Amino acid sequence: MLKSSPSPSSPPTDRPRSTARKRKKKFSSLATQWIRRIHLYSGLFMLPWVLLYGFTALLFNHPTISIDPQTEIRNFVLPSSSGESIPLADDIAALAVASAQQELEESETGETFTLAQPANAVFTRKAFGTFEDDQASFSLVMDLNTASGYLRTRHKTAEPAKEPNAQPSLAEGLEVQIAMDPLQGFTDSVSEIVTGEEFDLERFSVRSFPTVEFDAVIDGQPQRVRYTRVVSRRSPTENTETETDAQQEPVYQGRLTIVGNQPRDLPLRSYLLRLHMAHGYPVQKNHRWFWAIAVDMMFASMVFWGLSGVVMWWQIKRTRRIGFFILVASALVAIWLAIGMHWQLVHG
Repeated sequence: MLKSSPSPSSPPTDRPRSTARKRKKKFSSLATQWIRRIHLYSGLFMLPWVLLYGFTALLFNHPTISIDPQTEIRNFVLPSSSGESIPLADDIAALAVASAQQELEESETGETFTLAQPANAVFTRKAFGTFEDDQASFSLVMDLNTASGYLRTRHKTAEPAKEPNAQPSLAEGLEVQIAMDPLQGFTDSVSEIVTGEEFDLERFSVRSFPTVEFDAVIDGQPQRVRYTRVVSRRSPTENTETETDAQQEPVYQGRLTIVGNQPRDLPLRSYLLRLHMAHGYPVQKNHRWFWAIAVDMMFASMVFWGLSGVVMWWQIKRTRRIGFFILVASALVAIWLAIGMHWQLVHG
């Protein structure tokens, strides 16, 4: 008996499965293409920040690299004859142990303390000092273990002499007095935040307090003016209130300046390093606020570059094995350094 062949109109049983496989492959290909494109174009857009953070990290790690034409760096090693006055770590360790032994003997605790042989005494950081004159500012860094280091000299730009002006002026900064202490108001508000907790307000120390900026018209020209609270340095006798003073409203010192009228001296190296460390969103939407957005974009880009790089590595079969060993090695080195740096930062 002959078997009837399937009619041409009946679809094959594997056609739905083949269609689903094609859709999955098409979606995978499209996702890969998007990952590669975002990886590429985000790298092109964030290139200035990548170069900035990479180059400034180099400046942080190698302070003797000079990029400012007004800055000179001179490396030095003191000869033995000139370095006799430099304190030695071994001498300091021996004197400290001798003093401790005397203290322990007098306390009669029975605790012993002796210097190991060898003691391996070492200065853990480099010594740092600054000084300046009218022509230049100097920064000296020295490794006391080797009597070597470097001297950074930054020559100052000659500024035109200013004519003495006995009259108060906003251009030079104007001292004012107001009948309000903003710092005291802030301190008083803290007690409301920590209500119900054991908190001694007398021990509260203000580390940073903002200035106040506002628009004003000076000699018919619109200007941005800054008010800065000035900490009073009066003597105790000057702060004593008399009967006449008690009847008057207290006043508090402040200073008014025109924003941008007194620019800082900012060398190129310092400018780049401050760009590297600039972070956080200010209360005003200015250039610093948009810079904070760029920092967030840099964070997102670096995370995406790392993850997308793993995806692109996995798609190339011939690189999977060597890439796996590199990932494992990277993870082990990172863990080792993270544990070691944690110990250094906590106990160092």
